[in-house]
Amino acid sequence: MLPCQSTCAAYQCGCHKTCARWQTFQEEQRIQREAKKRYLQYHTARCAQATRQYLSLQVRRPAW
Repeated sequence: MLPCQSTCAAYQCGCHKTCARWQTFQEEQRIQREAKKRYLQYHTARCAQATRQYLSLQVRRPAW
């Protein structure tokens, strides 16, 4: 179901394909998804780096 279907007074079946408000909504969603993706990529890399650093600090025992 389209989010504008229940709130738009001018809604008609298939009108979202040419609707300027719908296009703006889609663009805002795309920008938000890209921002979330960049955030996750940045913090995933930081966490991986911290994990590697913590593992390198551990004392390694020789294998017998």
